Amino acid sequence: MKCEVGASTTEGGRYTLPVIKDPNTGSVVADSLAIAEYLDKTYPEKPIIPRGANVLMPLFEPAYCRVAYGKAVKLILTKTLEIMNDSNREYFIQTRLELLGETRWEAVSEENVQQQWEDLKKGLDEIDKWYQKSGGKWIMGDTFSFADMVVACRIMWWNTIFDEEQVRELHSWNDGRWARLLADVNAECGTNL
Repeated sequence: MKCEVGASTTEGGRYTLPVIKDPNTGSVVADSLAIAEYLDKTYPEKPIIPRGANVLMPLFEPAYCRVAYGKAVKLILTKTLEIMNDSNREYFIQTRLELLGETRWEAVSEENVQQQWEDLKKGLDEIDKWYQKSGGKWIMGDTFSFADMVVACRIMWWNTIFDEEQVRELHSWNDGRWARLLADVNAECGTNL
């Protein structure tokens, strides 16, 4: 099955984001890691999966998600639902309930919000330690990689779903690392996320 832009379903048989359509080749690719691999193959002059890291990069995203916000996922999903279009809400709720093994959205949205916020902070404290151990501004020291894009994309997501006060607080954590990282990724990629 294909959607209108030509993307195939990703793992689990669902259409997911991100999806790119390369204007130079016409290729349509879904899933962040598959996109990174495609870009490295098609445009090898500036790889985002550094040489020798092909085995490690697929492991980074699930590890990051588990450590950074595994205990705060219900808060993040609830905040995401708050900004969704009505046409997407039912599907989002259904698929996230399946993911979480819940039967009622109230079981998700009524969790202790303050505790989950504190858990997010603790998770990002752990990720900050990974960056400190790297010896540079990137997760791989002085080498920019897909891993840094994963982290920046989550910060961008959270900048969208959290209120202004929460975003200010998030940006202040770990001596401003998360706001700085997003700015550094924007500078590296020529984007404005």
